Amino acid sequence: MQFYNRQYDELRRSFGWQFFLFTAVMLLNNKTPYGVQIKPSERQKEQATQTLERAGYTPPRVMGVPLQRFTDDYLKKNVRPALDRLASQFALDPDDISGRNSLRNKAEMAVRFNNQQEQIAALKARGVKLVICSTHADCSERCARWQGKVYSLDGTYGYTDDGRPYQPLENATDIYYTTKQGKVWKNGLLGFGCRHFLVEYKSGYYFPKPNAAQERKEYAITEEQRKLERNVRQWLVKAAEAKGQDPQRYKEAKAKAEKWNNLYIEFSKKNDRAFYPSRTKLI
Repeated sequence: MQFYNRQYDELRRSFGWQFFLFTAVMLLNNKTPYGVQIKPSERQKEQATQTLERAGYTPPRVMGVPLQRFTDDYLKKNVRPALDRLASQFALDPDDISGRNSLRNKAEMAVRFNNQQEQIAALKARGVKLVICSTHADCSERCARWQGKVYSLDGTYGYTDDGRPYQPLENATDIYYTTKQGKVWKNGLLGFGCRHFLVEYKSGYYFPKPNAAQERKEYAITEEQRKLERNVRQWLVKAAEAKGQDPQRYKEAKAKAEKWNNLYIEFSKKNDRAFYPSRTKLI
């Protein structure tokens, strides 16, 4: 009802004197400007008819095409642009000062972070002292210097029996930064969006270390995958907006979503990457 009230007020601001004609038409159709069914008095109907006649609107013209055209124009020029702007936006993380991170991404990062903490707790519960951090070629700059190394879970420093140095895991994970709003976040290894994992140390076991050129290439592929996924979700939102309201627009948006989804799958296969249907769903 609040939304409808705002649209009603906007209608009055947008059309001025034409609004009174609209009100008169609604009365003659036994409805209020809110669309609620009523029974206007004969006096109200007479006043409405006089208002329309003074403006040059005859009863056939009022009840026929012009009213429908008026409604269509309002929806297309005023309501639809607003809906399009909303459809192009995702709920944003209020704690992200960049204004780019969505609540969807924040939820995914929170789940991943909690899973990593559970893995560390499980390793400690088994009495594991040393772990090796995994590597992946599309690693972010934030984690690049920490991946592939050996860490201790008991806060100690030293060397492994195959000659590799190790340090406390906290040196890599407990890296903090303060936002402009004064909020403090921990965002080192295994931080926001990090996909690394830890395995128990074994002598002679190494994760392959990609070179810098390979890292840049693979990271660009990952970024393109995320972009394609966002495009699919955006068109799905537009399809949901139009469903039941605008059949042609719904059909076009649905086709666009399918097109981008096919491009996402083809791109992933071409670059030997997994693709995830769960990432192209709205929920």
